[in-house]
Amino acid sequence: MREEGMGLRRIRRRDFLKGVGAGAAALGLAGCGVDFAQERSGGQDPSKVKGEFSWTREKGKTINVLFAKHPMADSFIKELPSFEKKTGIKVQYDTLPEEEFFQKLRTDLSTGKGNYDAFMNGPPNNWEFAAPGWSEPLDAYINNKALTSADYDLDDFYPAALGVNRWRGKLWSIPANEEGYSLFSRKDVLEEMGIEAPQTWDDLIAAVKEADGKTFGGKKVDGFVARGDKTFPTIQSGYSTAFLGYGATDVDDSGKVVINSPEGVKATEKWAEVMGHAPNNVGTFTWYEAMNHFSAGNAAFFIDADHMSEAFEDPTASAIAGKVDYGLPPEGDAGRMGNIWLWSLAMSASSKNNVAAWMFLQWATTREQLEKAITEGNINPTRRSLANSETMKNYTKDWGSYNETWQTILSDHAAWNYIKSPKYPAFGDRWALAIQEIALGGGSIEETLDAAAKEMQDIYDSAKGS
Repeated sequence: MREEGMGLRRIRRRDFLKGVGAGAAALGLAGCGVDFAQERSGGQDPSKVKGEFSWTREKGKTINVLFAKHPMADSFIKELPSFEKKTGIKVQYDTLPEEEFFQKLRTDLSTGKGNYDAFMNGPPNNWEFAAPGWSEPLDAYINNKALTSADYDLDDFYPAALGVNRWRGKLWSIPANEEGYSLFSRKDVLEEMGIEAPQTWDDLIAAVKEADGKTFGGKKVDGFVARGDKTFPTIQSGYSTAFLGYGATDVDDSGKVVINSPEGVKATEKWAEVMGHAPNNVGTFTWYEAMNHFSAGNAAFFIDADHMSEAFEDPTASAIAGKVDYGLPPEGDAGRMGNIWLWSLAMSASSKNNVAAWMFLQWATTREQLEKAITEGNINPTRRSLANSETMKNYTKDWGSYNETWQTILSDHAAWNYIKSPKYPAFGDRWALAIQEIALGGGSIEETLDAAAKEMQDIYDSAKGS
């Protein structure tokens, strides 16, 4: 519904809203090729470390860690005294809002200063930082029994989560926080309209149109809300559930950008239909504004990160606690599909304390630590053994089908389905601009996608050899 004055009621998600969320990374930097087997310029060669595994191997060392503000970071910071006691390693850290975080991180990595030994990152950063040799591949650490505890169990991580962090045969970071993309439906809206939760895109379009502009819970609501700003997270979140669900892809096997394929056009038509019933200012919405709009009871349907449930189910801040149906992505011609986002932990290739840094990465992503992190708001867990742990079940027990739904999404419907390239942020931003133009009602879908595909081709081609 395009009506002035809807406004945003800004609420707090427990700790999560202390900072900016997973999808606002700045543009990536182009990198040239790198020999991933090259010797380190400092620190220890992990393949040559010998002896028995010991958590105190690096006792007396100090490492510096850079975090973005996020509940994952908060959960690790809270437990740092435990890490320092267990290992004898002292941790110094900085925590910054995401945009400032990435600016500082890129400066440190690109100059090779090595001020930070370890850091948080997201999927596109794996390729952005690996291509020029800024980040450290982790395989040699994991495969060395002298450096990795026998009970670490890499196979416990969800394959989809590990897969995102692999590039050119190497593992570049360890997943510590995961999000898939769910259809959120207001139960009270469904009940008043006398319908079931939408299962297909056509179901959703019909329900959105019926709900738009009507009053539920004392508020006139928008039929739909989602991210709508012109940055790549808009593509990878709600829009991807349509784009992938209709069998579209970004680049074909020949290297041609094909977002303007018949499948891409059809998916975008469906997306434009639901976004036509979003608030007037949806073109400015990141995850934060969209989530708050839904949490405040201002919209009937929403597609975004499944773990936003924590905001929706907080009765002290949300108008819709207990009123959300957590659904799978709507079904398109090719089935139910979605993308994935992770926050992970990585290591600088310039670290002089690389083994100590690995001890931190390893400790933070053990089953024990990730289980503790659940009650600090670090969901969804990236280890399969934690999905149905008593801790996770108890934490989400009042959230309806949530704990089952997110696991199904991650196991069956979520994967990184787009190019793995240092240029992905620029590639995705240009795409998002086109989708924003279409969602706001501007011009022909075919012509807008054709123009975007042409420029995205240039971006994609510029990264060849990186």
